[in-house]
Amino acid sequence: MLLITRPIEQTKNLESILLANGIDFAFFPAFEIKKLKPIVLKQNYDVIIFISVNAVIYAEEYFNKLFIEPVRIFAVGPVTANQLSIKNIEVDCYPKKNASSKELLKMKECKGLSNKKILIVRGRGGSETLKENLSALNQVDYFEVYKRVPCEVTSQHKKSIELFMSKPNGVLMATSHESLTSILRLVQSISSELFQAIQSKKIIVFSERIKILAEEIGFKKIEVTDNPSDEDLVNLLRNKKY
Repeated sequence: MLLITRPIEQTKNLESILLANGIDFAFFPAFEIKKLKPIVLKQNYDVIIFISVNAVIYAEEYFNKLFIEPVRIFAVGPVTANQLSIKNIEVDCYPKKNASSKELLKMKECKGLSNKKILIVRGRGGSETLKENLSALNQVDYFEVYKRVPCEVTSQHKKSIELFMSKPNGVLMATSHESLTSILRLVQSISSELFQAIQSKKIIVFSERIKILAEEIGFKKIEVTDNPSDEDLVNLLRNKKY
């Protein structure tokens, strides 16, 4: 069984793939996504970097103001790049595997940036890795189009975690630092005993950065997906026979 911790409205594709592979699941939403209304800065950018699928989705209404040629479009990984392609946006650079800011920074297109105006499209908060590395030689601005709002405990959370803990092969998923932190806060609110017990469960995380946090918390059975896609997640579940 997989404990799905994404916002309910963003689980349809994952649900269908899990059902097609005969994998049970339960819903334990850790946070909700809320749209922000950012101010579009009145300047042209040389490079625009999209951090996530949500960054693409919630920035779409601003595309005509942001995409002023000549501009290069970067993405943090293939899933985000694919979302841009769906919107008919050509992506100039993205890491094919191990989607992360660090992997993007390793690419020659990113290493060669100097005296450029760079816009990072993202959610509020999160990693500062890109800006910290790129701002030494460039002007770097944020365009924050959404925020994560932690969920409060509901009856669904209580029922789902009870069912999940009864399954010896239950697997937890965490898509971000904020997601993992919120999951554990919810579990702690339900029961301090559960908080200790859940650390014995397997957990699948979407980056090495999240893995480090999971290790610090006390998780021992941690897997990292090559890419933060539903298909990679389910393939890992199927191949490991979780």
